[in-house]
Amino acid sequence: MGLPWGCGRPSLTGHARGLLTSLVTLLLLRLGSVQLRVEGPDQPLTATVGQDVVLPCHLSPRKDAGTLDIRWIRDDISETVHHYYNGEDLYGEQMEAYAGRTELARDGLSAGSLDLRITRVRPSDDGHYFCTVKDVNAYHEAIVELEVSATGTDPHLSLGGYEAGGVRVLCRSAGWYPLPQLLWRDARGQHLPSVSQTHSQDQEGLFEIEGAVIVTGSVEGPLSCMVRSSRLQQERQFSLHIAAPFFHNAQPWKVALALVLVLLAVSIGLAVYLFRKKAAQSRELAAKKDAKLVEQAAEIEEKAAILEKQGAELAWRRCLLPQNRVKVTLDPDTAHPLLVLSEDRRSVRWESKSQEVPDTVERFETRCCVLGCEEFREGRHWWEVEVEGETGRYYCWAVGVARASVKRKGLLIMSPEEGIWAVQYDEGQLMSLTSPRTHLSLSPVPTRIWVCLDCTQQQVSFINADNGVEIFTFTAASFNGESIRPWFLLWTQGIQLCLRNSTPQTLSPALEGSCPSPPTPGSALLGPAEAAQE
Repeated sequence: MGLPWGCGRPSLTGHARGLLTSLVTLLLLRLGSVQLRVEGPDQPLTATVGQDVVLPCHLSPRKDAGTLDIRWIRDDISETVHHYYNGEDLYGEQMEAYAGRTELARDGLSAGSLDLRITRVRPSDDGHYFCTVKDVNAYHEAIVELEVSATGTDPHLSLGGYEAGGVRVLCRSAGWYPLPQLLWRDARGQHLPSVSQTHSQDQEGLFEIEGAVIVTGSVEGPLSCMVRSSRLQQERQFSLHIAAPFFHNAQPWKVALALVLVLLAVSIGLAVYLFRKKAAQSRELAAKKDAKLVEQAAEIEEKAAILEKQGAELAWRRCLLPQNRVKVTLDPDTAHPLLVLSEDRRSVRWESKSQEVPDTVERFETRCCVLGCEEFREGRHWWEVEVEGETGRYYCWAVGVARASVKRKGLLIMSPEEGIWAVQYDEGQLMSLTSPRTHLSLSPVPTRIWVCLDCTQQQVSFINADNGVEIFTFTAASFNGESIRPWFLLWTQGIQLCLRNSTPQTLSPALEGSCPSPPTPGSALLGPAEAAQE
């Protein structure tokens, strides 16, 4: 028969029990911070222009979020929509377009709700939003997609006159978002082709659409114009019946009479022109002189632009000389916890699980970035980056350079103003990280890129390593006397960024003969020892 507790059995002292309780509490707090996770809706939200909408987001598992750093961000422009930290709304960082229109649902914070209300929805609010949360130990985010729509006015039909043996009918409707479809149908429901169709946007971003159709006497019954929104699955329709006498007026002899009247008007106009021609000759001569001066000024500007372009290309061509090539390695102390470096620190990949690395002041916190170990303050340097693995629309990567003092903690705006000069591939589009972004129409998108850094000229160029064609050049970069380091961003599984050692063998013929191209044989670029290392 067992002894009761305390009778013959060993028991923990009060000091030992207190120590055990403290260790368990510390472990639970640590697990709670590591498991910080944010969840949003699986389906896009819909909202109507002028109404209010709530973007849902919550912690999982749910817990009190009152003391966390909560930030809603537009993903395409990386700017703050609403920022809440430790019980206060920080409106100083908010985009101007959302000023006075956002509110974080305070009554749900204690239950882990991070819902954001946007009032008086506008067409420009359409798109993706990041719901981000962080504390001292963890960071997570979720994406919420908002689809904005607006139903326009009833179509307005009007007659535009006789044309091509029939009557031109116009249909116009305004106040739509997104751009709707405009369709014509006869009394039997048969589709009629439009002869023209145009659209425009007003200051609020709402669309106005206008279409025209030629109706002949063969069309029986009423004519219908239908404007349809594919997003709302709504449509507005209006019908018009054209009486038979209208078509009689479109007979050929009427057209011939109209032609005679037009010719008569032209003859009168020609007579007036000849009468005034002599007086206008002096003004015409002066206008020609002015036009010649304008043309000469345009030629000077064009030549200046060509010289500037040639200077920029000459700079990166000089940068690609073999003695300027550097071997870049990745700095693990700066790598975001979701990035994994190879043993030789020459490649990086993205993982969905954070690595167990110390949270130092050098490490990137929010953007999945990593810097190169090398720092450059003067001279010309170049290196090659290859995107290895699968390619597709939903992959995201970027390469370039950054100031050594580039921001590591908090929200990082990737732009030259923040000390980053780079090109980025995102959702099937290559762009330069200028302000605003510059979209680069390249097909196919390069996967081998030479990064050329000219500290002397303060210029950063990106060259397609497959054909030697310039991708983009940042001129007059503001290095501010700081050291410059290689910079990389990766936000997608399935690919990795690799640093390669290669020889430039093909350059753009745009400036052929303006400066010598780098030697093409690999042995000309590498010494015996370096070639053996390759």
